[in-house]
Amino acid sequence: MRPTKLTISAFGPYAGEMTLELERLGDRGIYLITGDTGAGKTTIFDAITFALYGNASGENRKPRMLRSKYALAEARTFVEMEFVYNGKTYRLRRNPEYLRAKQRGEGETKERPDALLELPDGNVITGDRTVTARVEELVGLNREQFSQIAMLAQGSFSRLLSGRTEDRGAIFREIFRTRPYQKFQERLKDKAKGLYGAYADSVKSIGQYAGGVMAEDGERWRAAVESKDLEAMLDLLEEMIREDESGAAGLEQDLKAVRERSGLLGQRLGEARSAAKAQEDAQRAEQELRENRPLFEEAKAVFEREKGRAGEREQLIGEISRAQENLKAYDEHDRLAADSRACQAEAKGMETVEAAAGNEAETLGLKLQELQEELDRLQTVGEELVAARSAAERLGQNRQRIAAHARELSEYRAEERKLAAAQREYQAADHARRAREGEYQELYQVFLDSQAGILAAGLKPGQPCPVCGSLEHPAPAGRAAAGDGTEGRTGARGAGAAVHGTPGAGAAVHEARGDGAAVHEAPGAGTAIHEAPSRPSHTPVTKEQVDAASRRAKEASDAAAKLSLRAGGVKGSLDQRFERMKEQVEAEIGGWKESWQERIRGAQAKGREAFLEEWKLVLEQLDGVLCRQAESGEQTIRGLEEQAKRRGQLEAQKKKAAQALENCRERRQEAGKARLRAETRRTELERQIAELKKRLPHGDRAAAEAELTEHRRRLLAMEQALNAAEKRLNEYSGRVSAAEARAQALNRQLEAFYRQQEERCVICAAPQGSLSPIQDSSPETQLSPSDWVRQLEAELAGAGEILERLEAGRNRLHHRLETNRLARDNMVRQQAAMEAARQQWTWVKAMADTAAGEVNGKDKITFETYVQMAYFERIIARANARFMVMSGGQYELKRCMEEDGRGKNGLGLSVIDHYNGSERSARTLSGGESFQASLSLALGLSDEIQSQAGGIRLDTMFVDEGFGSLDGESLNLAVKALAGLAEGNRLVGIISHVPELKERIEKQIVVTKEKSGGSRAEIDI
Repeated sequence: MRPTKLTISAFGPYAGEMTLELERLGDRGIYLITGDTGAGKTTIFDAITFALYGNASGENRKPRMLRSKYALAEARTFVEMEFVYNGKTYRLRRNPEYLRAKQRGEGETKERPDALLELPDGNVITGDRTVTARVEELVGLNREQFSQIAMLAQGSFSRLLSGRTEDRGAIFREIFRTRPYQKFQERLKDKAKGLYGAYADSVKSIGQYAGGVMAEDGERWRAAVESKDLEAMLDLLEEMIREDESGAAGLEQDLKAVRERSGLLGQRLGEARSAAKAQEDAQRAEQELRENRPLFEEAKAVFEREKGRAGEREQLIGEISRAQENLKAYDEHDRLAADSRACQAEAKGMETVEAAAGNEAETLGLKLQELQEELDRLQTVGEELVAARSAAERLGQNRQRIAAHARELSEYRAEERKLAAAQREYQAADHARRAREGEYQELYQVFLDSQAGILAAGLKPGQPCPVCGSLEHPAPAGRAAAGDGTEGRTGARGAGAAVHGTPGAGAAVHEARGDGAAVHEAPGAGTAIHEAPSRPSHTPVTKEQVDAASRRAKEASDAAAKLSLRAGGVKGSLDQRFERMKEQVEAEIGGWKESWQERIRGAQAKGREAFLEEWKLVLEQLDGVLCRQAESGEQTIRGLEEQAKRRGQLEAQKKKAAQALENCRERRQEAGKARLRAETRRTELERQIAELKKRLPHGDRAAAEAELTEHRRRLLAMEQALNAAEKRLNEYSGRVSAAEARAQALNRQLEAFYRQQEERCVICAAPQGSLSPIQDSSPETQLSPSDWVRQLEAELAGAGEILERLEAGRNRLHHRLETNRLARDNMVRQQAAMEAARQQWTWVKAMADTAAGEVNGKDKITFETYVQMAYFERIIARANARFMVMSGGQYELKRCMEEDGRGKNGLGLSVIDHYNGSERSARTLSGGESFQASLSLALGLSDEIQSQAGGIRLDTMFVDEGFGSLDGESLNLAVKALAGLAEGNRLVGIISHVPELKERIEKQIVVTKEKSGGSRAEIDI
């Protein structure tokens, strides 16, 4: 994966939008990212990492922190990157979550994180998480792996070099994900701790259960507990339980005997109490019988008397039936009267409706007349609206035509500017042509002069020069150098002038001026100056140089000719456009007023520019006039449209009012018909009422109702008297019968009780002689039931006291048994749990000590460190391949144990000095040597991570380490190692501000802080 283009906007220290064409750095080698401290060198790598994964390279730089504090409120924060992977080009664009100014209104809005990935086939993937997942699938690395492989972070590997086992272990834990091994160690330790806690809890529980044992012999039990002999405690507890179980069995037998005697006494007492109660109830029944028998006889006589009035009740029933029939006639009279009143009310209501409908019809007629008058006034609004719209359409066409003329004029002016630009380009090219031709002429002249210098060898005194005709030759070429400072008749002026003088025939002066111009002076013959490039007069000119100048002059001439032709074409096109525009103007103004036509034609007579300016002014004036007319026309149309709308509303209202008028007339007619029907019905009802009154027995309904009420009252009184007599008879009959039956039953119960007492002669022996026998009286000394109750209650109370004492003893013994049995069971169960926990804790503790590196007499290497040692060995092997190069073959890294032996061990680091054969701690290296070792470890770690990631190789890598601590030779070795790292198709960026690196590395990205805030970066190659 190699980035080819990176665009950063409002990101980190970069306030504005900045694009880096990384393709210019090539696809291999090393380049330098340099600049001021804090300017944003590392931010370039952060931007690449953010574009790929949505996070910066460091854990401390969260996405929401990436927006530049220097950015404008409306600026958008994003990173866009194009990169090549496996020969295919991808494009990424991603923005973090940030606050920006609202596009509309005031305040801020939150921009949600988003991403876009454009694939080589043109498909696009969107969504922050979706794009990240696709990048991880494409590159084969997650963000942490990419950061560790592609970026050797500043200062992080110096900690790897100088740290102890714990420090290196923490670094490897994050890089190689060995935390599960650490957690395994911790779980073993926690498991051992938990098992020991379970063992201790079991021991504690046994002590607690032993403390809860209830012992009669407390001293003996305390002695067993203090001995801490669990087996002895359990044996003693078992013996105590057996003794208590034996005592409990004896108590249960005593309790059984007492309960049996108490049951017998209770039974006898229940019988005596029942007999006593029966005796009392029999006495009350005899008394009740004596009281109710006379009342029963009296009620029987009353009932017979009321029962004999049956004929009188039958007669009243007949009277009531006749009175009820008479009331039905009054109901019919009332119904007819109500119907008559309803008909009268309906007739009056219909009369009112009829009148209201007439009034409403009159009002609607007036409204229809008003609507028709307004419709007559708006009759022509449709034609006026059509005319106004047609006028507006014509006006729009005129405006479009004027606008077309304005566009034509604007395009003509633009064509004029193009012509001016083409003419300027031609003039510049022509100037260059003249310069090239002058250069050629001068070079050609110098070439000829050089050729003339060849003849100088054959010049003889007194013979004329074939060049200037002079008879004297004081400094022929090859014997005297022009400009040597000599003075005389022949001298060098300026930069090498040659003077040839001929007495009497004038002199020719060849002067090379400081700017290379050759001046030929001849008295009486004027002066000729030839411009030529600044060139010493003694410099030879070859034929190839003259030919090259000739080609350049021809190329300049061709270019000038081409631009001349182009300018001519533009001018011809412009003239054609002008003529076409004149024809359009003539056609346009043909229908204008004479004054406007004269104005245009007068300006046309003054020339093209005057005509064009006047035409522009006229078009602007016409556009203003047409615009105002259009506004007026639009207002007229809107007014007419409102009137047309009003006319439609009026027609709808007219139709609605006409329909309402018709409805009113129909309602009035229907109301009249209903009024006549109600009056006719009322007349018929009045006739029926008159006929019905003749048949009624009483003058009014009240007299008939009073008669019916009296008949009903008398019948009800007679029925109530009969019912009351019957009820009273039944009540006293029931009382007498119940008293007789109850007295007979109670007497039979008492007779049975006495017979039972005469027949029973039972003696119950009390247990252990504690209770006296139950005595039964003889027939001669028979007791009453109440006497039996008092005697049996006394005997039952005595038995209860004995039972209470025995149960209390039994409960105490039972509680002690249950408590001790529970304690025994719990102690036995805890004994098994304690033994199991102790056995498991023994071997888990041994495993935990081994995994934690805490076995006595062994190296303190933890399980996680043991795994990390394998990675460390491979990292050191890869690092030594570069450290040997950087140190000139002097040093080699080696894993070792910590020298002091304190704390954890296994990831110590020493260095072998091959110059003296010694081995010492890596912390004893000097500053430059430490950097070399740190950088080697960083590169070795990067290689190992790539190997762990399936052998993935990145085409781009960044190194951000402290090159400033290196001397010149060490810096050479470090750059050499990095150059080796960049072998093949790998591009390595070095982040540093060391001046020596600026001189050594040509390809650079220079980051500069802006005075206004923020930073900028540019590629310098």
